[in-house]
Amino acid sequence: MFLKNGFLVDLAYEKIGKVLKLNSISTGNQWKGVDTLIFNTFHWWTHTGRSQTWDYFQVGDKLVKEMDHMEAYKIALTTWAKWVDSNIDFSKIRVFFQGVAAVHLE
Repeated sequence: MFLKNGFLVDLAYEKIGKVLKLNSISTGNQWKGVDTLIFNTFHWWTHTGRSQTWDYFQVGDKLVKEMDHMEAYKIALTTWAKWVDSNIDFSKIRVFFQGVAAVHLE
């Protein structure tokens, strides 16, 4: 199965615009029941201006128009890691994480 989610956390389409929810993974159940999980995220977090695919960041109940993208990435990775630790049986499922795909280096 292939599930594309460049941020690992939720990107929600709301009345105010696209909200990157740094503390939320609503699609995580789709990751359960597979043999191997390979997560890849990074370059999406470096986009700015018109290349950026979100309008707002949400951390808990706080909504902000802008924040340091690497701080947002750190919060999102922490959310993802907590989800993995709480939901994955490592005796049955192999989990890999790749921060930067080699194809994005050149």
